[in-house]
Amino acid sequence: MISGMEEGTFVAAYMLFLIVPAVAGIVCGFIRRESGAKAGTALCSISCIAGILCYPVWMLVPDFTCTFPVGSLLGDYSVSVDQLTAVFVSISSAVFLMVVVHMSHSGHGYGSGYSALVCALFVSCILCMTADSAVLLLVSWEIVSVVTFAMASSRREGPRWRFFAITHLGGLTLMAVVAYLAWTAGTGDIGQWDNLSATLGQTSSAILIFLLFIGFGTKLGTIPFHAWMPDMYAESPTHTTALLTTLCSNVAVLVLFKGVFSWIGVGEGMETVGVVLCVLSAATALWGAMESMVQTEPKRILAYSSMENMALVTMCLSLAVVFSGSLPGLCALVTIAGLLHTLNHSVFKSLMMLTVDSIEDVTGERKIDRMGGIACVLPGLSVVALFGIMSLAAIPPMNGFVSEWLMLQSLLGTDAMASNMRVAMPLLVALLGVCGMIVATSYARLYGFIFLGRPRSEGAANPRPLRKGSLAPLAVLAGMCLAMGLLAIPLMDAMASGVSSLTGSDASYSEAMSGTLEPLTLGLMLAGCVAVMFAATRVFRRNREIGDTWGCGGTLDERMQYSSEGFSQPIVRVFHPIYQDSSEKKGDSYTTSFVEPFVKYIYRPLGALITWFSKQVTRIQTGNIQSYLSYILVTLVVALLAVRLL
Repeated sequence: MISGMEEGTFVAAYMLFLIVPAVAGIVCGFIRRESGAKAGTALCSISCIAGILCYPVWMLVPDFTCTFPVGSLLGDYSVSVDQLTAVFVSISSAVFLMVVVHMSHSGHGYGSGYSALVCALFVSCILCMTADSAVLLLVSWEIVSVVTFAMASSRREGPRWRFFAITHLGGLTLMAVVAYLAWTAGTGDIGQWDNLSATLGQTSSAILIFLLFIGFGTKLGTIPFHAWMPDMYAESPTHTTALLTTLCSNVAVLVLFKGVFSWIGVGEGMETVGVVLCVLSAATALWGAMESMVQTEPKRILAYSSMENMALVTMCLSLAVVFSGSLPGLCALVTIAGLLHTLNHSVFKSLMMLTVDSIEDVTGERKIDRMGGIACVLPGLSVVALFGIMSLAAIPPMNGFVSEWLMLQSLLGTDAMASNMRVAMPLLVALLGVCGMIVATSYARLYGFIFLGRPRSEGAANPRPLRKGSLAPLAVLAGMCLAMGLLAIPLMDAMASGVSSLTGSDASYSEAMSGTLEPLTLGLMLAGCVAVMFAATRVFRRNREIGDTWGCGGTLDERMQYSSEGFSQPIVRVFHPIYQDSSEKKGDSYTTSFVEPFVKYIYRPLGALITWFSKQVTRIQTGNIQSYLSYILVTLVVALLAVRLL
């Protein structure tokens, strides 16, 4: 521990170490040379390393606060790091560093401007997570949206502009909520916002909680605000979407948790808003799982996977609102499950996004029906991808298994709830089972059609070698998936302590569990089983003879394999009315197309309405002087009549 005046100096020095290199990287963006891009990437890596050290620094200085020497008319810019924030910053910085390292070895030729935007994204995300003043929180969150928009250049401008419009709608919602909280508390100092629901009242608090979920849901992919995700994931640079789906999601969930459970505060009488948000999250999870099953591009599959995973997180936080009044132990358990799954998702999803980028780079293919057999030529890449797929599918002892197991535990321990609420819990358990079944099938399809089978194109048959150094960050992320699964208990304990300090609740998550969780023991047992099976195959190994497969009198080729569309057809047939799929014959093959109903029935009509209204405004603006004089005359007459009648 550091005591006395040294604490302030130490914290100020650490903040300089954390922020200044990335800010210098932003300045390097004005150097229009390759050296500017390299310098920006190196400086951003230094800031990421400083971010990884956030939790050890917090352990030395638990009273971690700092005010910047510049301010504004709306207040000072100050930051504060509690235990939960320190955990989020450390793990998020580690993921960010791996993305930056992979980006520097990807060979995509990102310029200095892009590296400057990466630095700006890191700074804004860190400031948003640690903000202790309302003005800094809103400014940094707005910068996150603008920077990701600038980084999402693509062949079509539509996807990123859709992202810009939807996320800024959420940003305006957050501005309104934060401004109202500041007005209620009488200060913009977030450190003094503690359980404002006592002042706000139940109705106002419930409305603000709902608006917070919607505001952050625009970036987390809550329906119907998810329309930007598939196209943007598919067409934007992979490193942009990797950072968007990991670090930006971590920021959104952390601030959402603080806003609901610390600033506003949740108590009895708010079960209704929790149930409404839970239903919305459950519908989002189911839709994301279903859509991931029928996509033909790996990035689109991962887009809907992110939508499903973030919906599980918001469902956990919604259930925490429901449990908070009567079941504090379950509230703590489901909160830890949601927050842990957020961090786990950032690790395994960044691993899969970077893996897909490497595959597209070496094969030149974007559709899984054009891939296959890559495990034979790139075994290292297939191994790290297997770690990511196991985490996505929640297979023990990977990190995805632990957080989803905790979710299931929180739903199984609801016997003490009121009867009208207890009836809904088996439905949520069934929903988790259906989502798990569909996404596990989707992930098996993703891995199988990319790495297994025969190559389905020349690019898959003869891929280019991986770029030097590009596999190392993937291996680190794969190791993190395994380590965060095996060492989940210490991580959960640190997060639980941070949650307790923010919410003031002393409920223990372990008391609400119906069984013990020993991921390290489970991992050792599984490793022992694998070792025994491997030894048995070595001892009882027989000589093998390899021959050609009988092809029914013909020659086998890549077209005689199961196609990805055929693999997903059983699911499509079951949910045909929802998918609204249509099949078309092209030559000797059939193709199936899908239309997002939210885009078809909401965004396209809304876009047509806005276009029509714009044309009407254009007609008014391009009129003649007589028309303008008529408008003025009519306005004056109406105003005089209104005054006379009133």
